[in-house]
Amino acid sequence: MGVGLLAALCSLLGGSLGGCAPVAVQNTFTDLSTEDQARICAAGPRVGEGGALEYGVGAGAGSVPPDYTLNCPDLRVQAEGRTLTVWAPTLAAALAVFRNDAYFLSYYAELRVRPSDGRVDADPPTDVPEALQAEFAQISVTVTPLAGSAPAGPPLALVSRGQVTPVTLEPGTAYRIETRTGGSANPWPSVTVDPASGTVQATLQR
Repeated sequence: MGVGLLAALCSLLGGSLGGCAPVAVQNTFTDLSTEDQARICAAGPRVGEGGALEYGVGAGAGSVPPDYTLNCPDLRVQAEGRTLTVWAPTLAAALAVFRNDAYFLSYYAELRVRPSDGRVDADPPTDVPEALQAEFAQISVTVTPLAGSAPAGPPLALVSRGQVTPVTLEPGTAYRIETRTGGSANPWPSVTVDPASGTVQATLQR
């Protein structure tokens, strides 16, 4: 079953379909040795479903469940409790760490929020089945500009009542993206983006 169809069915059935529930966050810390860190850094580390650290391909593939800390020359990933933080040289590089199957910034099925420096957009809801339109209209995605960790203004509606309205901010402004759904849980309900430092901090839904 395709990712989009599964997600849509999960949404329609309120999460009752097997495989709908997000992966639970594990709280046992994995202490990666210096050798482990170097091996994972060289194998293209990515963040997968439930915040798991995925790396390598084929026989060399591996996975580390949260909690963990990975330090690479140009990347740092830390999973602690329900919080996952990625530091990279640029915002684009930090966002690219998340695999498609992590459902990161997915606000409905395969429709995703698209953050960048100074602008936040979202995929338009052009293919939502008629049977799911009512539930889709309950989805709300807001963007709140930040000054440090405090709000610097009111939440701005990105997705509301089935409509997408791109949000424009001053370049370099940090902001928080919050997704609220009707009958199903979002795997990443809150994501804070800091373009100036290349930092993405996300909250995992248990």
